[in-house]
Amino acid sequence: MARFWPIWSVYGACWLLAMPLNLLMLRAEDTYGSMLSPQYFADLEVLSMITPGSVIAALVFGILSAMAVFSYLYNSRSVGLFHALPVRREGLFLTNYLSGLSFMLLPSLVVFFCTLLAELAKGCLNIGALCMWLAMQVLLTLFFYSFAVFCAMFTGHILALPAFYGILSVLAVVMVQLVNEVLRAFVFGYRYVDTLNTLGTWLSPVILFLEKLRVDRAWDTDGNLERAVFQGLGYGLIYALIGAALAAVALVLYRRRHLEGAGDVVTVRWVRPIFKYGMAFCFALALGLFLYLFFGYNLPQGAWTLLCFMVLCGAVGYFAAEMLLKKSFWVFLDSWKGCVAFSACLVVLIAGMELDVTGFERRVPEAGQVTAVRIRNVSSAPYDRGDGREIRTADPELIRAITELHQSIVDERARHEGTTFGGSYETRTLADGTYLESVQTEGIVSLLLTYELAGGGTLTRDYTLDVTEEDLQDPDSAAARLTAILNQPEVILNAYFPQSYEGRQITNIRLNLMDMETGEYDNYPVPAGFREDLVAAIKADIQAGRLGQRYLLDDEARLTNCYVNDLFIEYAPVDRENSAEYEGDGYSITLQVSAVETLECLREAGVLDETHILETQAEHQQTEWLERRAEELFWEENMRMAPAAAEQ
Repeated sequence: MARFWPIWSVYGACWLLAMPLNLLMLRAEDTYGSMLSPQYFADLEVLSMITPGSVIAALVFGILSAMAVFSYLYNSRSVGLFHALPVRREGLFLTNYLSGLSFMLLPSLVVFFCTLLAELAKGCLNIGALCMWLAMQVLLTLFFYSFAVFCAMFTGHILALPAFYGILSVLAVVMVQLVNEVLRAFVFGYRYVDTLNTLGTWLSPVILFLEKLRVDRAWDTDGNLERAVFQGLGYGLIYALIGAALAAVALVLYRRRHLEGAGDVVTVRWVRPIFKYGMAFCFALALGLFLYLFFGYNLPQGAWTLLCFMVLCGAVGYFAAEMLLKKSFWVFLDSWKGCVAFSACLVVLIAGMELDVTGFERRVPEAGQVTAVRIRNVSSAPYDRGDGREIRTADPELIRAITELHQSIVDERARHEGTTFGGSYETRTLADGTYLESVQTEGIVSLLLTYELAGGGTLTRDYTLDVTEEDLQDPDSAAARLTAILNQPEVILNAYFPQSYEGRQITNIRLNLMDMETGEYDNYPVPAGFREDLVAAIKADIQAGRLGQRYLLDDEARLTNCYVNDLFIEYAPVDRENSAEYEGDGYSITLQVSAVETLECLREAGVLDETHILETQAEHQQTEWLERRAEELFWEENMRMAPAAAEQ
């Protein structure tokens, strides 16, 4: 320890500053609600330092300790000297392993007892939080240090060790993300696989710790901390066991290590091809995708362009790995066959993906094989509660309609693949003279389909569809079929009046209206005696297809049928903690011209009259355009008159 004192002394000094010295500088007279309160520090801040503080510290000092105690393995003279001693390899390994482990564990114990004394001096002792901090320090240290030692057994170059350690710490999650991005871009309908994402996170422990380790806080009505509970001890225990297993594997590798491998990037022979082809694949995927995106607007878009970049970058990665392994730049003549084989594998993979060899893109389940289906992520106008609501159904007729929609999407695959365009707009004058400054003629809509199949499995597809006005006029198009599903009365009723609101008392209904006398918008309540009648009228209009109609574009039909005015329905509050389906205490419904019963009920209630009126989206657009045009004419006239006024 004397030789490598800077490592453990810096580690200990950082924690002494963060824990006991920090606490001692706090003033005891500060109230508990203050973040400068010693008790607040003892109850919450000690636990909060576990993440990200303890995680980052264990990550960094774990590799530094391993590099220090096993540095003799990376020099041919020192490795020969150490192994000439009358000590078995097991003894050398355990001595160095435990020495490096003590670089962090012993300072952690010192910090623990110093903080304990500081809390006693301040009268804010929380032994539970301190013990949790120490336990996580031990567990995190055991894993990250053991992982660093494990990596140290595969290389004979001291600079390669931190590179391997850092890359392997996040490699899985990065590669999963890159693979997902490629598949998402070039496999029509592909949806990120949650299991694959979870696996990538578990194989990247630093990411998992930063995501999963947390402190749950509870506050009283005065804003004071009631309790702080650390969550994530189980993850620490699991990875500590993994760390112990890695240390055991490292011991086995150390016993079989070839001492003459000092200076080699990879010392374990069977790992060399894994390193070579793994590096080639990482270069092909990461650098190839980067170059494809970088030059994307100047080259043809598609999988074949990506393949060219991947083959080029894969070759660079392959030969770079070969140079590192052979410690020579002259590797091309002896290694080109492996590079060709790797490139051929890339061609097969990308070609199979593009040509849909597996039938993934074409698969549409039979309606009879589906027990339930969900539609999510569909954004549609008007932008009230009905926008983006999940549709879940087990109704055979609706399932059949959804599978027909899915088949239409597959049939239109060529035009929807790679859709990213935001939309097109045009000006239009209606038959009654209303001027529309912005009528949407083309746009995109997202759609996430999840089938529950009779065999117990699921099938998920994620689409981005191009939608035009012409599509909406064709009843067999995917856009028209999706619109028809969104406008099913039972779908709309479930969106505005879900089961979670059944039995809840309506406390208020108000309507946003323009007051013609003031020209301002305000909220006007519906009299209590008309609330039930109004809700019944709303449901009747929905059942008849006159209210709640959804539009995939802000087109002429949407602008002329939808008002800018919303009804706000408010419900009595419920216990949120004991309500599994709590969705809020109110929501809005956009009124529509076709909702005749709802509008008549509002007139009978006295909410709508000659001075309190509704305004369609089309009328609102024209009003705004006329106001802007009048202002432009005013300034043009002023600019025209200014020279004449100056001459006078």
